[in-house]
Amino acid sequence: MNTLKNTILLCCLSILFYGCSIDDDFSSGNQEEDLELLQELFADITLMADAPCTDETEWEFVAYGSKACGGPQGYIAYPTTIDVEAFLLLVENYTTEEAIFNANYGIASTCDVPAVPIDVVCEEGVAVLVYE
Repeated sequence: MNTLKNTILLCCLSILFYGCSIDDDFSSGNQEEDLELLQELFADITLMADAPCTDETEWEFVAYGSKACGGPQGYIAYPTTIDVEAFLLLVENYTTEEAIFNANYGIASTCDVPAVPIDVVCEEGVAVLVYE
């Protein structure tokens, strides 16, 4: 029951936050161009997080993206051996830009909430998110 309450609260806060604070600077007025920019930002995130996983104690995860309905698109694992502050700032920027994109172009999405991982493990050199 707490999960449902938290989900509803998150959705309400997302609507309030994104509904009141979206900055239109991201919009070029061309949906294709803006989508390319988003894809490039996400590629930067995945590139920065791309490292061999040999010690799972050196890995964390973070929510990324913004569904039009509210909440994150998903979660990504990242090594703590990188510049974590820069990585998290990049993820935050991507999340904000996706919210702007969604609002500017009236994007619709599913309102499901992705499961939150509980851990990261290394499997054959790859970081894998673990769920309950």
